Amino acid sequence: MTTDAAPAGLMSRRALVRTTAVAGGGMALAALLSACGESSREAGETAAPFTVPAAEVPVGGGIVLAQHQALVTQPVEGEFHAFSAVCTHKGCVLSDVQGDRAHCGCHNSYFDLATGEPVAGPALEPLPELTVTQDGEQLSIS
Repeated sequence: MTTDAAPAGLMSRRALVRTTAVAGGGMALAALLSACGESSREAGETAAPFTVPAAEVPVGGGIVLAQHQALVTQPVEGEFHAFSAVCTHKGCVLSDVQGDRAHCGCHNSYFDLATGEPVAGPALEPLPELTVTQDGEQLSIS
């Protein structure tokens, strides 16, 4: 016959396994939920100024540069914009550009490529604008 009883001051094996499982599950849940948490950077703050070839930004579209937490767009030929790619709803990094909108896959917010304004989903605030300057074929974002 086995029991859960353990000598005073010691945890039984079953209790240890149960406690470990609950703690591990809690840590896994915390890690999963942190994907929807705040970004490590302030809204509108990129890792550092960077450059991108203008040819990489499609006319009528844009690109999400997750490593820089930036969205670079070209709504009309020759007109470039840059925004923070940190969604203003819950701080997720935008996932992609779909047509004329930037998309956050965490909660399906969409933003206008020319203005950064939210156009669908739960986000209510626009994406903070970054400074973009063109020097020949290179765009500098800061």
